[in-house]
Amino acid sequence: MIIFFLISLIFTILISLTIIFYIKKPSITFSVSEVNKNIFEYQFDEIEKDLQNGIINKKEFDTMKNELSKRVLKYSDTKSLKEEKNDKIITKIVMVLSLPLIILLSFPFYFYNGQPGLPDLPLSERKKINLPAIFYERAIKDIDKKISFTTDNIELYILKANTLVAMDNSEEAINVWKYVINNFSDKLNASIYLSYGETIIQNTLNIEKKIFVTQEAKAIFEQAAKLSSIETEVGALTRFYLGLYDFQEGNKELAKEVWQNIILSAPDNAFWKRQIESQINQISKNELDIENKRIMEMVARLSERLYTSNSTNISEWNRLGRSYIVLGQFGEAAKAYEKAYVIDKKNIDSLKGLAESLLLNSKKDEPVDKEIISLFEIILLKDKNYLLGLWVIADNEILLNNIDEAKKLLNRILIQLSEGTEEYNLVTRKLKELNK
Repeated sequence: MIIFFLISLIFTILISLTIIFYIKKPSITFSVSEVNKNIFEYQFDEIEKDLQNGIINKKEFDTMKNELSKRVLKYSDTKSLKEEKNDKIITKIVMVLSLPLIILLSFPFYFYNGQPGLPDLPLSERKKINLPAIFYERAIKDIDKKISFTTDNIELYILKANTLVAMDNSEEAINVWKYVINNFSDKLNASIYLSYGETIIQNTLNIEKKIFVTQEAKAIFEQAAKLSSIETEVGALTRFYLGLYDFQEGNKELAKEVWQNIILSAPDNAFWKRQIESQINQISKNELDIENKRIMEMVARLSERLYTSNSTNISEWNRLGRSYIVLGQFGEAAKAYEKAYVIDKKNIDSLKGLAESLLLNSKKDEPVDKEIISLFEIILLKDKNYLLGLWVIADNEILLNNIDEAKKLLNRILIQLSEGTEEYNLVTRKLKELNK
């Protein structure tokens, strides 16, 4: 730091001396002889010629010469004043520009020489996000030095633990937190327990490369929960980790209930509410992705086995078809159901699966294909109360302008539904449209 200020002082003095030298530089003035020579030389020559030629006498010559000399002196004084005025303007301009000039030149100097007050590290060598370890190491030394003078200051130990976490030295940070817990029992609060628990999670992440709430961390978070309210940031985060522990242990419904209570209790304008919501959504998404991956692997194994062996097991082909529908692969589902339907055309489950998968795989903005309509008609001959079949055939009758037949089919649907349900309201609206 001393070197930085010395160099800065020398740099400032050099700039200042340069500016002062420029300001004090003597200005250019015009002498009378120079004016006579450069400006009025012609006039003097003319009156001398007039005297020699007898156009004017000696007295008139002297008078004219004196008058011309006065004008020369007056012009010279005016020019000097103008030059002096110009010098003052230039001086002001230099003075105004000198300050931003020094500031601008300081930037490259700072860029290559680092920040005063901290270890020498040029800005050009720093990382964009993380501070170098040397900064934290110096902070730890300063904290330890202060601790050596006073061992009963809990704030110093908290600062040391948090600094160690920032250095990614979670193991040593845990030891500091344990010291705090064991020696400052009368000063402990929820925030301390929360930080301690999060440090344990960070240490587990460093070792196992995954976020995991251990039994030890759970016990710490339970202590934090006793000392905090769910409406506060500390209380909400504490309960979030407790919910995460339940989630990891397979108690997913309990975890979701805990998280839901956090969201409902948190103030609407709390920034940490959005952070917790984001974490919960990410966990749910990860769970869904894992579940989908598991289903896809299971379906792939089942599909390979059935197709390879050219199986005649109708139940397994139907199961493969249902699995593909869950995954949204309706084309593959139709192929599986068709395999089962070919084996036994009397199997109603295979027929329903084939019709449904073909319907889902068709284009929404176009009329239902006649082949699909035929399949649903066959199904209704075997199961007259099949709701999807009634709806598809009713919609087809409307396209054929058979309104009365469509109404009959829709009413057959309506009597099977509970009043007030979404499906009931949908059919009711359809019937009202037809009655207009």
